[in-house]
Amino acid sequence: MNQTMEQQIYKSERLAYWYFRLNGFLTTENFVVHPDRGHLQRTDADILAVRFSHRAENLERPMEDDPKVTECSSFANVIIAEIKTGQCNLNGPWSKPEERNMQRVLKAIGCVPESAINIACEELYEKGFWGDSMVTIRLFAIGEFKNYKLTIPLSQQLTWREIISFCINRFKKYEREKSSVPQWTGDGSQLRRCSLEYDPELAIRRLFSLRTDGNSRG
Repeated sequence: MNQTMEQQIYKSERLAYWYFRLNGFLTTENFVVHPDRGHLQRTDADILAVRFSHRAENLERPMEDDPKVTECSSFANVIIAEIKTGQCNLNGPWSKPEERNMQRVLKAIGCVPESAINIACEELYEKGFWGDSMVTIRLFAIGEFKNYKLTIPLSQQLTWREIISFCINRFKKYEREKSSVPQWTGDGSQLRRCSLEYDPELAIRRLFSLRTDGNSRG
């Protein structure tokens, strides 16, 4: 595969997409937050991911998902993820309560009752987490290394090494189960091939070097 194709395949958002997908999340990329008036969008969430508590892939030997994102006590597990190539961080729209973008997102998703919207948004802005018996919503930051200055806890920050390591392990451990994937897009198929063709450390370095926003580093 030539370098141009690799540049297209390993955009950061797509690598994060496959990580959440392999963990059983239903995902929406570039979830746009529209304004109340006018035509210019307010902001967008890089990844909106939803997973349900009874999720299991394979009846006889359920695959092991990553507890970093799947441990959740409520029925619906909702993650809003911000993706960076450098340090984990959150953009202004997710850290400025006065802009009320969190309210718009929760209303658009529809998983929080009207009576709980304000308290849910307040807690999400303050600590990146809110939940009740039905739904848990968390802000996640994904990047090259964790950021101790963020309001969200380190447990809601993922590094690219952690994400790539999980994907490699998934394809190696369940190679037979994940062998027939003709409907997958090219980036998913290439991620699988790279995970199987190289030893884990080399695969991590290779995928990490290609994990860019379109400009190859290796």
